[in-house]
Amino acid sequence: MTVSVAATASTGAATLDDEQQGRRRLRQLVRPRRFRWWHAALFGGLVSALAIVPVRETRIYSELKQAPFAPPRWLFGPAWTVNTIASLWGDLHLVNERQTPNRAALLKLEALSWLTYATFGWVYFVLKSPVLAFVWTAGMYLITIVQVALAARDRRVLLSRLPVLAWLTLATPVAWYQLTHNRDPLLGGGRRR
Repeated sequence: MTVSVAATASTGAATLDDEQQGRRRLRQLVRPRRFRWWHAALFGGLVSALAIVPVRETRIYSELKQAPFAPPRWLFGPAWTVNTIASLWGDLHLVNERQTPNRAALLKLEALSWLTYATFGWVYFVLKSPVLAFVWTAGMYLITIVQVALAARDRRVLLSRLPVLAWLTLATPVAWYQLTHNRDPLLGGGRRR
C-alpha cells in the first residue's frame, strides 16, 4: 500500500512538474526574455498579410494621374520588402535593448507606424481615396521623421528607419500629386481627369 501511495505521489509530482514546465514554455513563447529573429519574422509576416489582403486590385495606381516622378508600380513590392526587413531588424533591437534612449516613445511610434502600414491597402485600394492615402502617407512620413530624430543616439534603430524615410520622402509628394490631380470617389474634391 505504501509503495502505491509513493508511486502515486511521485506520478503526481511528475505531472505537476510537466505542467509547470509547459506553462513556463508557453510564458517564454508569449513573453520571452529576449525576442529572436523568428519573432520578428512572424510579426512581419502577420502584419504584411493584413496589409496585402485588400490589395487584390492594384489598377487604381495606373488609373490615377501620377506625378512625373512617381515610381513604377512594380517597384512598390521590393521597396516595402526592404523597408519591412529594415524596420523589423531595428524593432528587434529596440524590444531587446531596454537601455535604448527614448525606447518607450520609439516603441509607441513604431506601433503606430505598423498600424498605418497595415491599413494603407484598405484606404488606398478598397476605399480608393487619394485624400486618405495622402493622410496615411504623410502621417507615416511624420512618424518616421520623429523616429529618426529620437533614434539619433542609437545607430541600429536610426539605420533601420532610413530606408522607410527615403521611400516616404518620395511617396509623400507622389501622394500629394495624386490628391491634387485626381477626384476622390469617397470624399469628393480633387480634380477630374
